Amino acid sequence: MHPERETLPVDGRLAASLMIAVVLCQSAVGQPSAHVAAGAEWELRMLGVDSEDKLSRLRAFPRRRVVRLAVVGQGGVSAGHLQPLGDLSKVTYHGCADPGTNTHDTQAARVILDLTSPLGVEVELHVWQPGSSFREVADRFRDAAAEVDIVAFFQSFWGPDAKHIEQAIRDSPSALFVSPYVEVGDRSTGTTPQGAAFKPWVPGSIGHFVTVVPLARRGDGRILTPLDRGLTDSEAINFIAPSYHASGPGGTCPAAEVAAACAAYVHATMPERPEPAEVIDVLRAGVTVDRRLLAADAFDDAAVDNLEEGIQRLSRPLKGKQRKLDAPGVLNLYKTYRRIRFGAAEAQQDRR
Repeated sequence: MHPERETLPVDGRLAASLMIAVVLCQSAVGQPSAHVAAGAEWELRMLGVDSEDKLSRLRAFPRRRVVRLAVVGQGGVSAGHLQPLGDLSKVTYHGCADPGTNTHDTQAARVILDLTSPLGVEVELHVWQPGSSFREVADRFRDAAAEVDIVAFFQSFWGPDAKHIEQAIRDSPSALFVSPYVEVGDRSTGTTPQGAAFKPWVPGSIGHFVTVVPLARRGDGRILTPLDRGLTDSEAINFIAPSYHASGPGGTCPAAEVAAACAAYVHATMPERPEPAEVIDVLRAGVTVDRRLLAADAFDDAAVDNLEEGIQRLSRPLKGKQRKLDAPGVLNLYKTYRRIRFGAAEAQQDRR
């Protein structure tokens, strides 16, 4: 499915709850932030951060480290179009410069920073902009992984030469790689690096590389159904992320942006600097389908039924079908925070 993006207007309910978030959002030195973007406010609520008290708890929880996050893509990221960045973010270019336009990767970076800022996460954004050669793309992935904690990318690469990119990711286990699910047309998903991303049930898949699809705000709860025409369609989904900007189930790039922001919060708050597998595990442990949470805003019972049916079908497939979903639920950052703070046993009580 081709990734799509749509910016939606703020309706009355969003405007009211946005005012709550604006009051709460302050920088690390106690100064009020300019605003919380409407998309970030909605996504935070769908991530379980649906009250003043919960947002305050996540912000008050100690951030133990700055998160170094890379966006690697051929379009580049424009710091000029990300302004104002705020006190918690800065941009560093590596062998490239500000492209001066509001590129796809610039929009992706904005979604990530719009979420990390109200959460109080300090982000160093590092940018690599490779040329057209897949070997050069592979080299930039290696360079990025050597410098940062999380590598996010929002492109798909197909064909025999894409193996160089897959190998670069395999060779870079110290960084967590986050990507949208990238199925396009009828191409075999085994011919793109995302086809080798983490599948805990498949030996040899890349354990530090995850893919993401959206639970789209303006939708009926249905999630993308990956191609499954045999083992050559090897791409699967790791996480479902709520997305304000995704125009439907195929709008996978905005979902990966939300997941990257959640991973940044985990990385900032874990007691010890986490390995990619630890970040994945704690995010997976927090997934849920919370009918109360979903019904409070955008999703009626029929939509939640659609979501649950899709999760069941992809995570527990019928005989003869491949498993196509790793985490059987929607990312929930509040549950993830509780797991980090209290541990697995107490987090299960879901104190509110």
